[in-house]
Amino acid sequence: MTLLKRFAMKFYPDENMVDEEIAISGKAVQMYEIEIEHMSGKEVQER
Repeated sequence: MTLLKRFAMKFYPDENMVDEEIAISGKAVQMYEIEIEHMSGKEVQER
């Protein structure tokens, strides 16, 4: 719940709003951490 609150504070203007939302639907939240092992792409040559 601590990580959820920290994440929500980035998008909500007020801490009270965050606490209310977590109280209402905090148990239904699933958070995943994604670690990128390899990333590839091609270099763009702009004109």
